[in-house]
Amino acid sequence: MNQPANFSESNDPVEYDFARSWNFIIKFYDGSSMRAFLGDTLADLMVKLVSSMCEEGYNRYCRAGQATHQLILSRSREHGYLGRCYICFSPEYDSYEINGKIKTVQALQVTYQVDGNICEEFAENEIALTNRIRNLLQRLSQQPIN
Repeated sequence: MNQPANFSESNDPVEYDFARSWNFIIKFYDGSSMRAFLGDTLADLMVKLVSSMCEEGYNRYCRAGQATHQLILSRSREHGYLGRCYICFSPEYDSYEINGKIKTVQALQVTYQVDGNICEEFAENEIALTNRIRNLLQRLSQQPIN
């Protein structure tokens, strides 16, 4: 997926609104209140995840939103309405010491839902744009905009 260099030049108002929602989400995860809630490392990982999706052009096809600390992508024209299908990303990160060594655990719970039914749900052992997530994003981007 390719994206135009400047969305202000886009003639498609839905595409423009979708892109703006992603800018908001990056600011949300990079903001001081979310950093205080999630911690700097997890907030940085979420900014990196969202940015990597933008770099691949998914910000042209999906609206980005959030519920608490979860990232939610949908094909909804309106903010705050999930519509008939969406992908929810729930990040987790923990670092602790065991036997004098630092152990770090990160995970990303991913849920793809259509018409109130969970179609796919899995956990990734890293907070990153994986091929499995790309496949879900492709499926979501093919859904009608509502």
